[in-house]
Amino acid sequence: MPHRSFAARHLLALAALGSATVLSSPVSAQDSVQEFSDTIHVIQRRPVLQKKRLDLSPRFGVNVNDSIYRNFRVGANLNFHFSERFYAGALFDWYDFGEVIGGPTQSFRDVDTEARASTDAAYLNWAGGAEVGFAPLVGKFALFNRGLFFYDVSVSAGVLFANSASIARPSGQSGLAGTAALTTRVFLNDWMALNLEVRDTIYNAQLRGLPDGALTHSVSVGAGLSLYVPTAFEYSDSEEPAQR
Repeated sequence: MPHRSFAARHLLALAALGSATVLSSPVSAQDSVQEFSDTIHVIQRRPVLQKKRLDLSPRFGVNVNDSIYRNFRVGANLNFHFSERFYAGALFDWYDFGEVIGGPTQSFRDVDTEARASTDAAYLNWAGGAEVGFAPLVGKFALFNRGLFFYDVSVSAGVLFANSASIARPSGQSGLAGTAALTTRVFLNDWMALNLEVRDTIYNAQLRGLPDGALTHSVSVGAGLSLYVPTAFEYSDSEEPAQR
């Protein structure tokens, strides 16, 4: 019996030592983890490449800086992207819808009635021309933690040929004009993006009592779609990295 008790005590001691070794192994493994001071950057490709692609952007807009005359517009841009940042193209906008949509506002009617004066306001009939653009900002955002959406923000400027008129002089006249815009594209897939813009069209308006006309700004907000052709693209080693 004494020999059996001695053997049992040795077995219990060996079992306790084995358990301690097993439990101490994760601690030793954790102690051996090496810490690095360098920051790890995750580079993500752009979801859409615009270089060497055409961008057709039909859109709808309305002016926001004139309380006398509401000018709606329907138009489109056709841009060719020389790179991911630079593009150039043509644009055209049509404003003349009679008074089906747009036209003199209630503010104009109130002023015209109360002041008993010949109030005048300028408006555009149509405008078309060319512009160049540059996209200084590219980024991404998460929507409700459901997915990532990529976007760019661009600025553009160009020269137009525009036809304008006024309430007192509805016959209209044509001449050179200018334009500048701030545009953002939110990419929905490989070939389509939501297009939002703020555009200023600058022209010389002929108004009653101003024989030389007046430099006029028509600031409008617009929304539409950017449709890319060709609809597919390929990456190459020379393409710049996209997002971090």
